[in-house]
Amino acid sequence: MMAYGNFVLDKGYDAAAALTKFRFCKMTNAGKATPVTAITDYPLGVAQFEVLSTELTRGKGASVRLIGISEVEASGAINPGTVCTLELDGRVCALVGASGKRIVGICLDKGAVNAGDRVAMELISGAGLA
Repeated sequence: MMAYGNFVLDKGYDAAAALTKFRFCKMTNAGKATPVTAITDYPLGVAQFEVLSTELTRGKGASVRLIGISEVEASGAINPGTVCTLELDGRVCALVGASGKRIVGICLDKGAVNAGDRVAMELISGAGLA
């Protein structure tokens, strides 16, 4: 499976909670990165590295891809060229009808077959709800 990243803008944030690599995160009121917990959350970007809960006490920060192409974990099958939406666990799925989910990007590579597969996605910042 071809997957790749091409950053335009990555930014470092303090992590407010454990983050999973290649899943979307959002910003807390204190300006820290934390996992997405709802399909309507406004995503900050995609965590480029894992942050374990044990690493939080040592001050490990999060590198978050804000703009560009990022690998993203899929929650199921996604075809190439498909507009994708946010799942409540920070993974992405193919847009199907009016879902009420946040649009986050377009799948650029061969797509995903199973949950947990990673796809290359052009991130769409500021997109509305589907």
